Amino acid sequence: MEAVHAVTAQPSVVYALPDTMGGALTIVANLLQYRSPDALTYRAVLTHNRMQTDTRSSRPLAAESHIVEYALPLENMYAVARRIGRAVGPGPGVLVCNDFAELLFVSLCDPGRTIVQILHGDYDYYYNLAADHEPFVHAFVAYSRTVYERLIERIPHRRDTIFWLPYGIPIPEVGRQKTAGPLRLLYVGRLDEAKGIFDLPIIDRHLQDAGVPVTWTIVGSGPEGPELAAKWRSAAHVSWIPAATPDDVRAICSRHDVFVLPSHAEGLSVATVEAMSAGLVPVVSDLPSMVELVDGARTGLRLPVHTPSAFARAIADLAGDRDRLEVMSAAARCLAIERFDVRERTAAYQALYARWRDLYRPRPATTRRIFGSRLDQPWIPNSVVYAIRRGERWLHQA
Repeated sequence: MEAVHAVTAQPSVVYALPDTMGGALTIVANLLQYRSPDALTYRAVLTHNRMQTDTRSSRPLAAESHIVEYALPLENMYAVARRIGRAVGPGPGVLVCNDFAELLFVSLCDPGRTIVQILHGDYDYYYNLAADHEPFVHAFVAYSRTVYERLIERIPHRRDTIFWLPYGIPIPEVGRQKTAGPLRLLYVGRLDEAKGIFDLPIIDRHLQDAGVPVTWTIVGSGPEGPELAAKWRSAAHVSWIPAATPDDVRAICSRHDVFVLPSHAEGLSVATVEAMSAGLVPVVSDLPSMVELVDGARTGLRLPVHTPSAFARAIADLAGDRDRLEVMSAAARCLAIERFDVRERTAAYQALYARWRDLYRPRPATTRRIFGSRLDQPWIPNSVVYAIRRGERWLHQA
C-alpha cells in the first residue's frame, strides 16, 4: 500500500501511543515537556480503541496533539491505518511507535519516516510486537537493561539497531519529610490484578495482626478498584486518591515513607522511580527489571511475587528500624537522581532521533501481512466490514 502522504521538507518527530493512563504516556509526556530546541519539530498522536475500557488520561502534552479513535477488531484495519496516517502526517523525520495500532499502520502504509519502537515492559506482548514488525522498524528502544538483552535474544540480527536508553523523570528539589508516627505506605498505579493490588489488603492484615501501625494511600484507578475497596472494607487508615496530576503525585510522595508494589509483572516501573526520587524506600516484587532499581538491600527491598506475608515482614522491619529506613531512603533518592534525571535522559532520546537519516532504510519490496482476515482489504468499504463484524458479534452473544 502506498504512503498516505507526500514528503515535505520540514523533519519532525511524531509520538504515537494509546491515550490510556500509565507509564508509557508518562514517559512520552516527559520527553515532550523537557526536550531542548533542536532541528526537529514535535507532535503527538493519541489513539483510543473504543472496544477497550482502559482509563483514559487527561494529562496535557507539551506539543500539538491529535486523538484518533477506532474500533478494532470491528473495523477494517486498512481504514484504521489510513486514519492514523492522516494524523501522523507526512515525513520526513521520525515516527515513534509505542503500541499496536501505530505499528499496524506502518505495516500497511509507508509513512515516509524513520520508525522507532519503544518497548515499555518485560512482557511477551512487546517482544512479539517487535519481532512481528521488525521489517518495518528502523530502531528499537529499551529503557530497561533486561528488555534490551531479551530483545537482542529475540531478534539477534538487529543488535546494532537496538538501543538501551533509560527514560527520565523530573527530580523533586527536596525529598520526603520523615516522621516518628506510623509508617506511611504508598501505592501509585493502575488498579488491576496484574499489579498485585489484591495483595495490598492482605499485607495490611499481616501488619495489623503484628501490631505494626501504618497508614496507606492508594493513588490510581482501574477496573479492579471497586473490588479492592470492598476487600479493605473502608478502613480508616486507608486513603484513596482516584486521580492525580504529576505535580500531585510528587507532593503525595513527599508525605510518605515506603512505596509498595507487589506486581506480578513489570517493566522498569515509572511509579517506583518517581517514588524513589522523593526518597521513598521501594518494597517491590522481585522481577528482572526491578533489579536495576533495587540492588540488594541498599536502595529498597525485593520480595518474591505472590508473598504478601514476606512483604509485610519487610515493611515491619523498616517500621522498627527508622535509622535503616533513612539510610535506604537517601540511597534510593541518590540512585534516581544519578540515573533518571529527565533533562539528561531526554537529551539521549533527541540524539537518537537526530540520526533519523542514517537509521532509515527502504521498506522490504514484499512482506507478508501480519494481521487481519479476508474482510481486511484496502478495497472493501469500512462500513461494510463494520456491519458484518458487528452482526457476527451480536449473533455470537445472542
